[in-house]
Amino acid sequence: MLVTHSSIVFIDNPQQSTKGMPAGPVESGYVAHQLLAGVYDSIPSLEPTAEDTARAREVMSLLQSEAGTQWARSGSLRRREPRSMDNTFTNLKKHSWETDAHLNPNRVEIDLTLAHLPKRAEDLVKSHKAGHKKGGESFSGLPPGFGYEDALVLAAARWFKHEYFRWADPIKCACGGDTTYEGQGEPSAEDLQGGAGRVELHKCTACEKDTRFPRYNTTEALMRAKVGRCGEFAQLFYIFLLALGLEARYVWNSEDHVWTEYWSPTLQHWVHVDSCEAEVNKPLLYDRGWGKMQAYCLAFGAAGAEDVTKVYVDDMAACLRRREDKWRQGTGWEEDHLAWLLLTHTVQCRGLLDEEERLVLQSMDEAQARWAADEGERWREAEASGLQGRQSGTEEWKEARGETGK
Repeated sequence: MLVTHSSIVFIDNPQQSTKGMPAGPVESGYVAHQLLAGVYDSIPSLEPTAEDTARAREVMSLLQSEAGTQWARSGSLRRREPRSMDNTFTNLKKHSWETDAHLNPNRVEIDLTLAHLPKRAEDLVKSHKAGHKKGGESFSGLPPGFGYEDALVLAAARWFKHEYFRWADPIKCACGGDTTYEGQGEPSAEDLQGGAGRVELHKCTACEKDTRFPRYNTTEALMRAKVGRCGEFAQLFYIFLLALGLEARYVWNSEDHVWTEYWSPTLQHWVHVDSCEAEVNKPLLYDRGWGKMQAYCLAFGAAGAEDVTKVYVDDMAACLRRREDKWRQGTGWEEDHLAWLLLTHTVQCRGLLDEEERLVLQSMDEAQARWAADEGERWREAEASGLQGRQSGTEEWKEARGETGK
């Protein structure tokens, strides 16, 4: 049986061919609903055929009629999340869809910048196999038996934090004096070109001149400035992971932090990496180390989005209570709706891939789910990895955010 909806043709029987469903938001939302309901057991192909295109034209004509207008209006009556959360989710989608715009124009410079890292990774692997810690070096939270990709990320994270990128605070004046935060300034044309919609002003306590701190977002501007806080660290490091040929995701935390993950072919799960701290595979760093009371941890990458909160918190039951409080205050999502939003985005990302690619991603999903479900093993890894309070940032700033672990 065929069901027409919006500008496409849906098939409500999963045994029939689903070839022809385009990866737009409405049809992807439908597929996500069917997946959550257990009607589908995997993401189908959404590649349209010529026949489906002809059907779509017929449906568009219907929608432009008075009856279609009334149907569209009725859809607007459904419950929605607060606009601020809609905006948050929309902005996070960019980490799935806009990576090429950050990567491709700067590819030559990025490749030259990262060219030394494979050798460092090989040295880490050799050191690990030799059974000693080179120069007193540990391997962060990586378990025994880690692979080349894991060593590559660890080498990249350490280089990025200690040699390449600089933490912004404390912000010093050109005269060498200390500064105090004065508020927001007006972005210049150059700031806007670098993706800086916000500019901080810091007044010198000695000469009283302002020091500007544009919050850049483009790869070119970040590679030029080489300075920032966690947002800038995570944004540029995410692009660098992709440039190294790794599957990577950008992780947003509702308590004002961001980091990245990469897929480890050896460990067979998504692995936490925080370039601010140069730490790898320490997902409970924020909960147990920093003492952070988290609500949402959402990961976005080229293959979709996932709620990864359970991997990053110690007590999921308490976390769910915090999430419900946030939802009631307008700063969170209703649980079923969030699951649908994330799955809809994933369907959009994967719907036009060929079957072989979709099966590989499904296999990765299943491996990740098995690892995430093994709470005991994750806790044992956390105990062995040595978690501590936050290292990046000034002491006053960390204390104000409650991230010292005290």
